[in-house]
Amino acid sequence: MIYKDTMSKMKKELKNDPLMPMRHSCEHVLHQAMVELYPGLKRAMGPATAEGFYHDFDYDGKISEEDFSKIEERMTEIIRRDLPFIKEEISVNEAKKLFSDNEYKLDWINDIKDRGEKLTIYWTGKPHEKGSNVDLCAGPHVSSTGKIGPFKLLSIAGAYWHGNEKNKMLTRIYGTCFEKKEDLDKYLKQLEEAKKRDHRKLGQELDLFSFADEVGPGLVLWSPKGAIIREELEKLAKETEKKLGYQRVATPHIAKHTLFEISGHLPYYKDDMYSPMMIEGEEYYLKGMNCPHHHMIYKSKKRSYKELPLRYAEYGMVYRFEQSGALFGLMRVRSICQNDAHIYCTEEQAEEEFLKVLELHDFYYKLFGLTRDDYYIVMGLPDPKKKDKYHGDKALWDKAEKLMRGAISKSGMHSVDDIGGAAFYGPKIDINIRSVTGREFGASTNQLDLYMPGRFNLTYTDKDGSEKLCVAIHRAPLGSHERFIGFLIEHFAGAFPVWLSPVQVKIIPISENELSYARKIEANLDEAGLRAEVDDRSETMQAKIRDAQLQKVPYMFIIGKKESEAGTISIRLRTGENIPDVKEDEAIGRVLKMYKERSLDL
Repeated sequence: MIYKDTMSKMKKELKNDPLMPMRHSCEHVLHQAMVELYPGLKRAMGPATAEGFYHDFDYDGKISEEDFSKIEERMTEIIRRDLPFIKEEISVNEAKKLFSDNEYKLDWINDIKDRGEKLTIYWTGKPHEKGSNVDLCAGPHVSSTGKIGPFKLLSIAGAYWHGNEKNKMLTRIYGTCFEKKEDLDKYLKQLEEAKKRDHRKLGQELDLFSFADEVGPGLVLWSPKGAIIREELEKLAKETEKKLGYQRVATPHIAKHTLFEISGHLPYYKDDMYSPMMIEGEEYYLKGMNCPHHHMIYKSKKRSYKELPLRYAEYGMVYRFEQSGALFGLMRVRSICQNDAHIYCTEEQAEEEFLKVLELHDFYYKLFGLTRDDYYIVMGLPDPKKKDKYHGDKALWDKAEKLMRGAISKSGMHSVDDIGGAAFYGPKIDINIRSVTGREFGASTNQLDLYMPGRFNLTYTDKDGSEKLCVAIHRAPLGSHERFIGFLIEHFAGAFPVWLSPVQVKIIPISENELSYARKIEANLDEAGLRAEVDDRSETMQAKIRDAQLQKVPYMFIIGKKESEAGTISIRLRTGENIPDVKEDEAIGRVLKMYKERSLDL
């Protein structure tokens, strides 16, 4: 079901994409070429995507990227034949007969039948003629293969049928297609840059994090350098939230089933939670979210309107059972440390409080060099066709949406709607940010919640002495440490600002004679609260500089005989700029200033 929901969402996102029909057509040419080149191969499925297209194949032989030139050559032949794309509506029985030898197509046919949708096929070439190709498809396509622009096969990967690791592993081929060659070339160049910035690659090279089979998939192990970045982000959030009136709380990693039954996460969210543990005859769950625990703190005593808004913040660990096939570096994991908080306020305060949350996003993103052009709001709303996924109080849905839209309007942030993207308990917003490579990340999720206060009976005594339900705002502007650091690694290509750099200064003595002076500088940097290391290896100065640059260290303090005697430092920036003869206190002061200001400059 998760897989089919994802496919449905993808189709909605591509509906207005002018490249989608051509890319979808190119994907059909791909699987036609594959059928012609690899006897016995079975086509599974493949859509157009925001970046191009892919198709999944069931094939017992070996297919690798070394085969791409051969496949592309056959695809080019099919395109040059200018075969028409012909749509045909058929019955379920006709479809099952046509695809009787393909269990994947039969699966889709049954799914389409269950949804009550029409069955359509597309022929590439004249129907039933030799050299033509047919597939189960809803379209749209260009009129003929000759209308397909420049294309390129990109990569190959394994993919489980329906995204479920219990199913067979299929071969997935990714490709892309553009109207003009210059657009394709620009995209391929962007892809190369993205590969260089891949957080998984850089995370290993910079020794930031790892995974281990013995620990479990999707469970991140942070190395000392990665832990420094986590701590700096947490320090930023705690300082900022303290100024904004947040109070820090701490909650356990587990809870009895009853807590999640009250919240409604059981049964709505059960498939995304780890299996329960039996403790003293009761089922306990690893928490998949912090909100139910925070709600229990709120209701631990009677509240007055004078206390509101009440803002609880916690860097809370949560655990979500993501499908194995969906796990992806730091971007999709099973253990998550969230920059979480819940604001309890009156209905009259709700719009203003939600606006403050949006402004907090602005503050954080500006710190990382992002502008309003780099991020936008996705407003998640319920899908009226899937009422069983949401609670049924329409008045609460409408009121929450109105309050959120009011805050979004005042914020001036760009927003788009996502029908079907709501949480089960109310509308939500996701904030998507774009890295310098053009790749988008879902950075944070925020909700204005009128439903949970009723489930938990989160009340306050109003001015007139009456008991009223509060409004609960869920917010996590820095999202999870895992995903946000993954974004930062790629955004900065591992060359973090000074305040986030695990090692801020590498001290490089030219010979052993300067080692004593280097240790003195290291001690002074440490005293100033800065992170420094002395490279005392028996290597050349050039080798030490090269290694420091590979580790993206912002500053190298070069210490030779002249510097040692004069009490100065030659500074080399990771950009390659050299600043000779700087007094020690001035050099330390420069680094300290950039650190304290959380500057993007060196």
